[in-house]
Amino acid sequence: MRSRVLLVSTVLLGLLLFACGESQSPDQIWSEARKLSENEEHRAALETYQQILEMEAVSDTLLAKTHFTMADIYLNKRKKFQQALDHYRTVSENYGASRWGPKAQFMIGYVYANHIHDYDKAKTEYQTFLDIYPTHELVEAVNFELNYLGEDLDKIDQLKFLQSAEMPSEQGTDDAN
Repeated sequence: MRSRVLLVSTVLLGLLLFACGESQSPDQIWSEARKLSENEEHRAALETYQQILEMEAVSDTLLAKTHFTMADIYLNKRKKFQQALDHYRTVSENYGASRWGPKAQFMIGYVYANHIHDYDKAKTEYQTFLDIYPTHELVEAVNFELNYLGEDLDKIDQLKFLQSAEMPSEQGTDDAN
């Protein structure tokens, strides 16, 4: 009997200590992951963002933002295109109505077009974007991508104009007048 009371007491004490332990909120974990990413510690940032995905009671907004951010890290910092696509697709399919949904669908097409060079899949994904988000602000960018799918950027006249418009003038400007 005495050993049973001791066992129950030990278990209750353990539960009490566990419950009183300092656990971080999803927002605190987000901030920690963001700092890691800003410090170019991308692997640690991805692991920290993953903690948010594994938590319960996380808002859909934060889940969408976390998946999108992880996709961006996989795409731009790690060059792991399939992992990026997986996270973008999760956002598009599960959080399509969020502010991140249209951006994720655009990025799926963008990754296929500009990194994987699978133009058929890119076209399909861009068309999906147009079907789902026909009035979104990215429609113009999607149409541009579709019009020049697979073309050499140096041969696109519109981009040449933009590049020359961004070049500083050789003579400079006189702001004093």
